[in-house]
Amino acid sequence: MFKPKKKLGQCFLIDKNFVKKAVEEAEINKEDIVLEIGLGKGILTEELAKNAKKVYVIEIDEGLKPYAEKIKEKYDNVEIIWEDALKIDLNNLGFNKVVANLPYQISSPITFKLLKTNFDIAVLMYQYEFAKRMVAKEGTKDYSRLSVAVQYKADVEFICKVPPSAFSPRPKVNSAIVKIVKREPLFKVENEEFFENVLRALFQHKNKTVKKALIDSCHELGIEREKIKKILENIDFNVDERVFKLSPRDIGNLSNLLYSKISKV
Repeated sequence: MFKPKKKLGQCFLIDKNFVKKAVEEAEINKEDIVLEIGLGKGILTEELAKNAKKVYVIEIDEGLKPYAEKIKEKYDNVEIIWEDALKIDLNNLGFNKVVANLPYQISSPITFKLLKTNFDIAVLMYQYEFAKRMVAKEGTKDYSRLSVAVQYKADVEFICKVPPSAFSPRPKVNSAIVKIVKREPLFKVENEEFFENVLRALFQHKNKTVKKALIDSCHELGIEREKIKKILENIDFNVDERVFKLSPRDIGNLSNLLYSKISKV
């Protein structure tokens, strides 16, 4: 009998109502190529296979092979990739939708990785607190680097809260289903990598002023403390505003202003 591995954060979704909810929200049809991250016992995989053209499942734990074999006996449109989802090149798979009960310890890196691919819709299970940060607006306590990074590239919607009883073994926290719909970026940034660095620098000190946050995290921007101080004295931006009060568009504007100044230094 398979025993879930705590170090891999294995909490398998067993409530079929939430499985069906996730698949419905993703609007899966026979034209779709779907990516699932984490096989579990195959309950979500089977529902996806019934409705999609093709399902790719990335799973790191080969101990789950008996469940994979059962699925593959029933469905010839499922391909299991026994790899670490954080290490594989996702762009080679050509999927247009993502549906997954994500291992919570990789929620942040896998979300940032997915946002760099060309999917249309992703319906993902997250820890409840993480989900709240994804949809948070400026000025709220949950607003974070994650909020800005996701909302810059996608429309994000909180679908529903999911109780521990929907999983086996039961996690100690609530979960949530979130829907992410990719779209053109909300605003134009001059350099995406620099924008990501600005986000990191700002949100390491989200309760401080923009000026203080950028000076304290100048290493994230690859610039010396005295140089960033000088730039911030001559920039057309309210650097005395608190970081958590800046909208994503404000941060995009700030990033572009800094980029133009720093690239001339």
